[in-house]
Amino acid sequence: MSANVQLYAATVLLVVAYGIVRRLRKRRRASFPPGPRPYPLIGNLRDIPSEAPWKTFAKWSEQYGDMVYFHTLGREVVVLNSATMAHDLLDKRSAKYSYRPFFAMASEVIGWKWALPIMDYGEKWKRHRKYLQQFFHKQNIPKYYNIELKEVHHLLNDFLDDPENFTAHIKRLAGGVTMMLTYGHEVKSLEDPFIRVAEKGVLTIEAVGAVGAHVVDFVPWIRHLPDWFPGAVIKRLPPGTREDLHDFLHKPFNYVKERLAQGTAVPCYTTTLLEETKGNDDEGIRGTAAITYAGGFDTTLSALMTAMIALVADPAIQMRAQEEMDSVIGKDRLPTFEDRARLPYMHSIITETLRWGATTPVGVPHRLSQDDEYGGYCLPANCVVIANTWAMLYDPRVYPEPHKFNPDRFFNKEGGIIQPDPRGPAFGFGRRVCPGKDLAETHLWITIASMFYAFKITPAVDESGKEIPIDLEFSEHSIRHPKPFKCIIKPRRANSASLIRHAKDN
Repeated sequence: MSANVQLYAATVLLVVAYGIVRRLRKRRRASFPPGPRPYPLIGNLRDIPSEAPWKTFAKWSEQYGDMVYFHTLGREVVVLNSATMAHDLLDKRSAKYSYRPFFAMASEVIGWKWALPIMDYGEKWKRHRKYLQQFFHKQNIPKYYNIELKEVHHLLNDFLDDPENFTAHIKRLAGGVTMMLTYGHEVKSLEDPFIRVAEKGVLTIEAVGAVGAHVVDFVPWIRHLPDWFPGAVIKRLPPGTREDLHDFLHKPFNYVKERLAQGTAVPCYTTTLLEETKGNDDEGIRGTAAITYAGGFDTTLSALMTAMIALVADPAIQMRAQEEMDSVIGKDRLPTFEDRARLPYMHSIITETLRWGATTPVGVPHRLSQDDEYGGYCLPANCVVIANTWAMLYDPRVYPEPHKFNPDRFFNKEGGIIQPDPRGPAFGFGRRVCPGKDLAETHLWITIASMFYAFKITPAVDESGKEIPIDLEFSEHSIRHPKPFKCIIKPRRANSASLIRHAKDN
């Protein structure tokens, strides 16, 4: 064992030395953006935060500016903390910035290399992206209204029957919509076997934090360390991780193929693509179907819980939204998608939810395919480019009092200044923008509008009748979530329950 350790340590040192020498040879005399001072040999390896790196990156901008540069053992990184910079580079110069770096942790250690969001730009990526764009194109979204409404009415019914377990009901809703759209499978409860398989699969990547922000992504050779080597714990996976990921990718897909062969499949994303491709790209359909569920489930859950906690914590906002809905919808029916254009304040609530929630705080890093220049700084080819979405959406220069949930940022009848739309940072940039963004927003809208039209939701109270404070801090992971809270859910009017029961049965 001792000889093996010595041999491995020597090999590691040689690899590190080679990487450093190679990097030093490649450096030009041009000016790189400012950033934290590197340590000898290891660069800024010690500066990489293990938790919520987006907050550290945002803090750096106070000292170094909105564009920050650092490097770790040969990997060069540029962080963009400004939406303007991200737009100038990732949108306007998307031909250069649509590539992906090699994500050692997600791709190799866990096994997500098939996933579109971390796939490098190329013909395979274009083909897979085309599948999603065709199905989730904005003009197709009305085709899915009935599915969304059915699931929302199921949610309202669950709130009537079991209001204390509202979080579980919202989770079932989020999983139900994505499962039906993707695999044509109806989810009746959280005990559904496919939901269990999917949840475990999604958790395999969540467990390591934001994609591209793990220390193994900055120092990829660490993935080759044997498990017994000192420090290798940082790349170890919980037992069953790869098995859970395999089941998530294959089981629902195989289920649809079997039902399609039997003539009993429900039309959905998977059946549509299987029929179009005539069985010539099962890999692409299987991967994009899985990523549709993975990308839609947890982000939808996060956004719904974000909007809910914000309106529960601020009864004035909730009341104002309900007054607007009452004036447009009346008192004898539930909201429909036809009401959306006539409810501008509810639209502002959804917009502020996208900003305040900052659901994907750094998204997935980009890779620059060739040397570039911006603002007098050199941006080297193959550097990792991180768009710090959290910093953009919480920038006090753009959104005053950013930690406050305030829909009036985007709603002003008097013609005052409306703050910038957060949808750009919230849904990504350039050719990597989220293909399901329109569906996600319609689902968020109809769910929140229906919940607060039908129910009055207030903070829970303790045994003495005193209101229990709601913690508005978020759990900072690759997908941000509000922390758990308790509330009281009661029908708003005498006919609310009958409206819900009728909608559920029709």
